[in-house]
Amino acid sequence: MATYRSNFADLLEPGFRTIFDDAFSELPMVMEKIFKVNSSEKQDEKDSGVTGFGYLDETSEGGAIQYEDPVQMYDVTYVHKKYTKGFKVSEELVEDDQYNVIRRKPAQLGRAARRTAENSAAGSLNNAFSTSYQGGDEKPLCSTIHPRSDGGSSQSNASSTGITLTDDNLETARIAFRKQLDDKGMKIDVMARQILVPVDLEKTAVTLTGSEKRAGTADNDLNFYKGMLDVISWQYLSSTTAWFLLDPQQHQLNWFWRVRPEFKQDNAFDTGMALFKTRTRYSNGWSDWRGVWGSKGDGSAYSS
Repeated sequence: MATYRSNFADLLEPGFRTIFDDAFSELPMVMEKIFKVNSSEKQDEKDSGVTGFGYLDETSEGGAIQYEDPVQMYDVTYVHKKYTKGFKVSEELVEDDQYNVIRRKPAQLGRAARRTAENSAAGSLNNAFSTSYQGGDEKPLCSTIHPRSDGGSSQSNASSTGITLTDDNLETARIAFRKQLDDKGMKIDVMARQILVPVDLEKTAVTLTGSEKRAGTADNDLNFYKGMLDVISWQYLSSTTAWFLLDPQQHQLNWFWRVRPEFKQDNAFDTGMALFKTRTRYSNGWSDWRGVWGSKGDGSAYSS
C-alpha cells in the first residue's frame, strides 16, 4: 500500500484549525518494571540450571558418607523474532502537506514499536494459565503441577480454585508464595514484592496494600500489607480478573533485545516515493516458574 494526495485531501487544504494525528497520550512502558531486560548478540539464548543438595545425612562415628548427585534442570531456549512496520508516501504529499502530519509519521513508528513490545511482554502473563504456552518443564507459567527435576513431589504456583483478590485470599497467596521450594524440595528465600493486576483490579489492589488499617473491616487492625507490595497495574493484561504476585529478585521472567527498534528512511529513485520503516528483534518468556504466583481470579477450578 502507498499513500497519495488523493487519499488525504484534508492535509492539502489550509482552512482547517487543526487535524488530529494520533494525539492521545502514550501509555508508559511497564514491561521493564516486570521483566529482567537483557541484551543478546546471538540468534537465540539458552538457559538451564542445576540443582543443589538436600539436607545432610546424620552419620555415625566412622560411618561412610552418603553421596548425592546434583540434577540437571530444564532447558529453555529464547528464539528472537523479527517485527517490522513501514509506510510509503508520494513526495508530492510530503511537499504539499499543510499540517506537517506526514512528517510526524516516522516518529509514530517508534510508538508502534513500543506498543508491540508491551503487548508481546504481556503475552507471558496473559497466557500464564494456557497449556499452549509452556516452559521448560512443559507446564504453563502458573501451574498446579510443576514437576521437579529430581522426580520429587510436584509443586504449585497457581490457585486451584481461581481465588479472587480479597484480603483473605491475598494472605492465602502470600503464604503459598513463601512456601515455594527448589527442585530438591529445599526451602528458598522467595517473597512477594509486587502485585500485578489489570486496571479492573487496580483500586482493589491499592486499597488492600495502601490503607493504614486493614481494608474492608470494622476492626482497628494494622494493615499487614502496607509497604510490602508494589502495585503494578498493566493495561495490556487481557483478563479482568487474573492477578499475580512477583518477586523481582528471584523470578526468571526474561526479555532479550537482539536488535532494539531501529528506523530507516529512503526514497525510491524511479517513483519518488518516500519510504520509512522500523525493525526490531527480541524474545521473551521465563526460565523458571519460581518467584511467580498467579490466580485466574474467576472463582473456577484450575488444574494444569
